[in-house]
Amino acid sequence: MSQRSALRLSWPGCRNVRDVGGLPTTGGGEVRVGALVRADSPHRLTSAGVEAVRGYGVRRVLDLRSVAEAAARPGPFAADPMYRLVPLIDPAREAERDTAAESTVALIYRASVVRNAERIVAGLAAIADAPPGGVLVHCASGKDRTGMIVALALRIAGVPDHAIADDYAFSGICLREEHERAMADAADPDERARLADVQSSDPDTILGMLARVDEAFRGVSGYLVDNGMTAKQLDRLRARLRTD
Repeated sequence: MSQRSALRLSWPGCRNVRDVGGLPTTGGGEVRVGALVRADSPHRLTSAGVEAVRGYGVRRVLDLRSVAEAAARPGPFAADPMYRLVPLIDPAREAERDTAAESTVALIYRASVVRNAERIVAGLAAIADAPPGGVLVHCASGKDRTGMIVALALRIAGVPDHAIADDYAFSGICLREEHERAMADAADPDERARLADVQSSDPDTILGMLARVDEAFRGVSGYLVDNGMTAKQLDRLRARLRTD
């Protein structure tokens, strides 16, 4: 957790923002600092926060929220040429959801990574195809949709699963105050139980998603190629993230 704390960024208005650079990769390398930043929605950024994003070298902003979410709470980069809206959830596939079978966040992740595979791969391809510089990936809280995309990107970069899980879990620290306020406002026991699950950043949740990809697609590389990523994009994604 100390490594994650060191890479947490101070962008006024954002609560859950950090550079995943510095995480170890196979062969003794590490993820390139400044290549990929994960965050909650930047619509809360102050003017100083916007300046901090630009000053950090971000050249592409990928918004994983839905069209409706982005319209309701547009961020400060919505009209900027570097902004791309790439919703992770495919509305056309939502009718296939078995809500009874997806009763926990962990089960939702395992189902979503298959159901929304084409949209997820489109997001990762957008990272691969971004111009030189940093890529900022965000959703609403920066925990779930962002967590899925970042975990898959880190696996492609060769980051070991335990480090991916640690990074995912760090969102719980970044969002702790917000989660505690929401829990304090919830009087109903059922609502408190629901919040406890929704707010969780249990490492096993993201590990379960990666395991599902391994089961269904022979690993993350197979997952990406089977769902629309080209071999050149895969190489660019890996090269963008790795220092070696």
